[in-house]
Amino acid sequence: MPRAPRPSRLIPQKPARKKQSLLGRGQSRNAMRRRRESLRVWPGILWFTLGLAGLAGISLGLVVLYYQLLTWSVFCIKDINNIEITGTHRFNRNQILEMAHLDSRTNLLALKPALVEQALQTHPWIAKAELERHWPNHITLRLTERTPLALVQLEDLYYIDRSGSLFKPSSPSDPLDFPVITGLSREQFPAGQSSPSTVVSQALELLELLQNTAGPLKSSYVAEINVDPERGFTLYLSGLKTAFYLGSTDLPEKIQNLIKVWPLLAQRGYLTRTARINLENSQRLILSLREMEAAN
Repeated sequence: MPRAPRPSRLIPQKPARKKQSLLGRGQSRNAMRRRRESLRVWPGILWFTLGLAGLAGISLGLVVLYYQLLTWSVFCIKDINNIEITGTHRFNRNQILEMAHLDSRTNLLALKPALVEQALQTHPWIAKAELERHWPNHITLRLTERTPLALVQLEDLYYIDRSGSLFKPSSPSDPLDFPVITGLSREQFPAGQSSPSTVVSQALELLELLQNTAGPLKSSYVAEINVDPERGFTLYLSGLKTAFYLGSTDLPEKIQNLIKVWPLLAQRGYLTRTARINLENSQRLILSLREMEAAN
């Protein structure tokens, strides 16, 4: 009898056509998912773009509004008499307005007080400037001018104020009727130092002392103060060739002693005959006559 066929051990495979259909179905699902995601993103991009456009429009509007305010005639000075200037003696009104770049067209909104103050303070004769705006169209300028106390002889003649600052070299158009301090060097005026050196401070104190002194020793009669950092101060008065040696200590007492004996020195003709009067010792005066110095 014929044998029965043996059962096959091979596992039946699914048709390839079915597998391709499943892959195609998965791809279509992914495509649909991407479309849905893109549809969700576009509204966000649209709103972001609209927001940027709105912000740009608002910014442009603010810029236009600010420009209109800067050019609005309500905040313009219109009349230079609306500018009040105080504290100036050396400059006239037109000079100050020119330095500050102020005129009737100046707009208070566009005005920058710090820049105006800085422009004025660059002038060596102006120590401080303050600008105050009074809305809508008034300005007050308060100036503080430098007050020179003397001239200092260095490589050139320089003005020095009460704070010990050398603020400008002298020029032919500047007043020169000030005492001249000689014997100092540039080292006594270090750059960036807030306070003057000791010897400069002593010279300024002596000048202020002479300013408060009546009679022939008043500072207006002082022609020169010579400074020796080691020996002290020597005073020269206008119209006299006599040198008054003061030293460096007890200067107020020595000045008072000189004032007391001045009438006697003038009466006996010592002021015209004396080359040097030594007041270093506050208890006595030592006179050096010209005849004696010539003989030596």
